[in-house]
Amino acid sequence: MRGQRKQRVGGSEVRRFGANPRIAIRRVSLRRSSGPPILRSLNLFAWRFRTAFVFVFLTVGCNSFPAWAINDKAGTKNGNFLKIATDARGVALGDSAVSMARGIDAVRWNPAALSKLETKEFSGTHIQYYQDIRIENAGFAYPLEESALAVNALYLSPGTLDGRDIQGIQTGDFKFYDLVGSLSYGRKMLSRAEGMETSIGATLKIVQETIADQQVQNPALDLGVLVSPLENLDIGVTLRNFSSSKANFAREILGGASYTFFRSFTGAFAVNYSNDAPLRASFGSEYRVPQYNTAVRLGYETRDTLDASQDSKITFLRSGGLGGLTMGAGFEYPLPLANLRLQLDYAMAPFGILGISHTVTLKVKW
Repeated sequence: MRGQRKQRVGGSEVRRFGANPRIAIRRVSLRRSSGPPILRSLNLFAWRFRTAFVFVFLTVGCNSFPAWAINDKAGTKNGNFLKIATDARGVALGDSAVSMARGIDAVRWNPAALSKLETKEFSGTHIQYYQDIRIENAGFAYPLEESALAVNALYLSPGTLDGRDIQGIQTGDFKFYDLVGSLSYGRKMLSRAEGMETSIGATLKIVQETIADQQVQNPALDLGVLVSPLENLDIGVTLRNFSSSKANFAREILGGASYTFFRSFTGAFAVNYSNDAPLRASFGSEYRVPQYNTAVRLGYETRDTLDASQDSKITFLRSGGLGGLTMGAGFEYPLPLANLRLQLDYAMAPFGILGISHTVTLKVKW
């Protein structure tokens, strides 16, 4: 074309018309762009996902969800205590932990995440639940080649209760408690170099429920999948508490995704379906300060309407409308002895008139 001159700049070709350098049309040469077409498609997908994720998280996650009606099947299933989060980080993040769980916490949220375990890890958790219910949890995880094994034990008890007959006459005290023993395994099946990082996992549980002199034991199974299509994106799905019709445990299906921005802030959302409760949504966020080995967390989960508390020691958390809000923090401290690292996490969750739960988790890593 007359008057047209070409100039090569980096990986692009600039065409100038005439002698005026201010009039130019820039054409990006696809042949010189980095990487094969599939990588360019993934980069475009990542950009679109980040934009959509930020929009959804900020416009939906920051708004309060309306209270949903109580499900008609509420109270018809056994083992509802199996839904309780058993680690402080998981309490603060809620069901969003299905894609963010790491280490021994994966036993509760998604056993497939055990495949990311890099060090041996022991964890102990104390939960002061509402209505004076006490929960203790302990677990140990051991890394293998692209996989890991973990064992976990849970104990729940409200203490000693008053026994009464049908006429309301006191018959003496009795104890009520629940025990759960778990064995978990997670393994990486595909690496990102092979297309898409994919891990699977399973947890076998033995659940024992004891009331006075009555005792029942039943097995249950959890299955999990964790997929990482991009470096900062994790997608998790967990099927929980699959059991026999005799056990009749409340089954759950958790699905969610998380994305890490600027290497320090992670936003996540999840959906929880249970066969004895309405569909629930949860949003979680974690901000890490690497130079101080600390993290702060905030989450929200849709729940049924609760009445306000009148005797909570934390005044601003008395409102029943705050039921579903979770918050917490944690820090990690390296010890010079035997290359040990200590991690301490704390979380609280207000339950309106029922009270506030407090959770403390101590981990040792080596």
